[in-house]
Amino acid sequence: MKKPFNYLKNFCIFLLVSPFLAAWVPSILDGILKDLTPAYRSSLVLSFQQLSITLLATLLFASLITLTLGYISILWSTIGKIIAAVLEAIESVPAILIVLFSYAPVAGYLASHSEASSSAVSLMIFVFAATLTILPESIRGITLPLGELYYQKYSLSFRSYGFRRRKILAVLMGTDVMRHAFKRIAAGILLKILVLDCSFGFIIQLGFGSYGTPAHASPGALIAANRDALFQGGSPLLFWLPVLPLVMISIAFLLILTNNKENDI
Repeated sequence: MKKPFNYLKNFCIFLLVSPFLAAWVPSILDGILKDLTPAYRSSLVLSFQQLSITLLATLLFASLITLTLGYISILWSTIGKIIAAVLEAIESVPAILIVLFSYAPVAGYLASHSEASSSAVSLMIFVFAATLTILPESIRGITLPLGELYYQKYSLSFRSYGFRRRKILAVLMGTDVMRHAFKRIAAGILLKILVLDCSFGFIIQLGFGSYGTPAHASPGALIAANRDALFQGGSPLLFWLPVLPLVMISIAFLLILTNNKENDI
């Protein structure tokens, strides 16, 4: 009974993330959104394409750092304490401020260079800043279960067979417990970056308008640009059209989180 339910849940998750797939096949949307202007359709597609690139890039970058620092934190406890102190300091700063201030050193570059060059640099800065904001929680998500496995369950057993600490930790990183932990961390990363990306895009659009820097193509920016559609005489569809896919995608990430928590029980 559990397997059919899991298949159904996975199918629902696939449907909920389908806006990302549709964004990369614009012909699917042309028939559905034919009553909207080409400029709006283009902005809608571009914003979700950019969001998918941002999520994937941040997930890969953050995952690599999380696994590396999580492993090091358990391997060398002194370094682990230093990492924990640094991450605690980072966690005390609001995420949106970290992202906003990360752009300060490159503001002149973004304003004076071509759109393609500025967009590439803007993406790299955002991925770097977003990764900083999620590292405290993601590294805890690795070090807590890994530390429990190492110190409370398997360390003595492995050492009795002559395994070194590095080898023990490498083996433990491949266990089902750690795989479930990493899936949960990945879903949490995606959900947090989704919220941060759209919040940042919304703030940038409100603060700078369409000619401001950094130019951050995001569903949040599109929502902010069409907020007047909710006023009398406007077309509310222009506002709600980016919102509904974001809600669907957020629910998908929440389902993944819930699924992995159930597997840990």
